[in-house]
Amino acid sequence: MPPKSSNGSNPFTDPHTVPALYADRVRVQRRSNALLTAKIRGAHVGNMVADLLTRQSPHLTDHPAPLIADLGCGTGRPTRVIAQRFPRARLLAVDASPTMLDAARHHLATSLPRNRHTPDKAQVGYLQADFHSLPLAAASCDAVTAVFSLYHAPAPAHVLAEIARCLRPGSVAVLVTKSADSYHQLDHLLTVTGLDSGATTRPSLYAAADSRRLPALCSNVLTVEAVLHDQHVFLFRDAAHLADYLVTVPKYQLPPPLDTDPTKLAEQLRRRRGNAPLTATSTITYVIARQPS
Repeated sequence: MPPKSSNGSNPFTDPHTVPALYADRVRVQRRSNALLTAKIRGAHVGNMVADLLTRQSPHLTDHPAPLIADLGCGTGRPTRVIAQRFPRARLLAVDASPTMLDAARHHLATSLPRNRHTPDKAQVGYLQADFHSLPLAAASCDAVTAVFSLYHAPAPAHVLAEIARCLRPGSVAVLVTKSADSYHQLDHLLTVTGLDSGATTRPSLYAAADSRRLPALCSNVLTVEAVLHDQHVFLFRDAAHLADYLVTVPKYQLPPPLDTDPTKLAEQLRRRRGNAPLTATSTITYVIARQPS
C-alpha cells in the first residue's frame, strides 16, 4: 500500500511519507514496470539526458575524469546510460533512500560490463544524502543531473541552490521533471468509476517542481539555456495493467483491500468499466541550466 500523507499535504514532499515510498523495492519495481510496459511514445529519458550533456558540455568526453553527480538516482537507470556515454567519468549516484541506492548498485553492477568501452564498476560511487544539503565541496562537479526527483523536495529552491553551489563555473545541470497534469486520465477514471471520488481534486504529485515551475525556480540561481518538452503517451492494455500501476500511486485513496491488492482492484475495474485499454499522457520537461563562468 502506498503511504498517504496524514495531514493532507503532498505525499511526494511530505517527509513522513517520502521515505516509505521508496523503502519497498518491490513496490517501486511494480510502478516502474507498469509505466515502462505502457509507454508507446516519448524519448528514452536516460538517452535524452546523456544527449543533452554531450551537446551542452562536450568537454565531458575529453576530460580525463569529470565528476558527474546524479541526484535522486533511484534504481540507477539514467545513471547507467550516463556511465556508458561517458566512460572516463567519475559518477556519483546520490539518493536519500538506502533501498534505492542498493537497487542502483545492483543494477549498475549487473549492467555495466567491465571492458575498455565502459567504466569499471569502481568508478561509480554511491552516496546516501539529502539533496537539500549535499556533502560535496563547492565547485566540485563538472555536471549534475536530477531525473524525476526534484518534485520530491519540500524546498526545491534550496536544492537548486545546492546544485549551483556544487557546479564548477561553466558547468551544466540537466534537470528532468513532469507536468502537473501528468496521468490526469487516471484521476478521471477513478472518479467516474467511484473508486476514488476525490482523485481529480487533489493536488498534483509533481506540483513542487513541475514543468511550469521548475524553469522559473532554476533561473534564480543558474542561467537557464533551454527548456525542452516531450509528450509521453502510455497505453494501459487492460484492467490488470491499470491496477498494477494504480495501487502504487500515493495520491489515490482506494478502499481496502483494493489499495493493496491489484487483483481485486482489477476485478472492480472490469466490473465498473470493462476491460478496455486506457491511454494516459505526461509531458516530460528537460531544463538545461549553466553555472556562469
